[in-house]
Amino acid sequence: MRHTRGFSLLEVLIVVTIVSAIATIAIPGLLNAMHRGRQGATIADMRTIATALERYAVDNQSYPAVEEVQELAGELEPEYIKELPLVDGWSHPYAYEADQRGTTYTLRSPGKDGELQNAELIPITHDFAADIVCVDGVFVQRPVGRQGEEDDDTEPSEPL
Repeated sequence: MRHTRGFSLLEVLIVVTIVSAIATIAIPGLLNAMHRGRQGATIADMRTIATALERYAVDNQSYPAVEEVQELAGELEPEYIKELPLVDGWSHPYAYEADQRGTTYTLRSPGKDGELQNAELIPITHDFAADIVCVDGVFVQRPVGRQGEEDDDTEPSEPL
């Protein structure tokens, strides 16, 4: 009597094909979900920073006139925020700038690509590489939806 052990080459190829098909379908969705989670964490952190900046402005009648986020931490911690987030969900540093009089500020996350862009702002974009921009507590540009969709949604951004 002959006992066969193991799988035939055909059975192994069928299993590999099925696993490859499942991976091809699942991986893009998983990557999109990861970027949406990072984007959500970034927006939440930026809202927290904006709230701390507003509290600072109430007490000091102006926003901090500093040039870097690390300097901003020195102004806001620990009175207005316990620990200032210095990097976004993709581990890129935030960019902060205020005018000389401290009447307005801009807080930026460079997004997935890590590069700050100087292009015209688009309120709602579907490109996770686009900057997330908050001016005086209002998001003037932020990515939403699935990456790669067309920019047909141009509704205004939401305030804090």
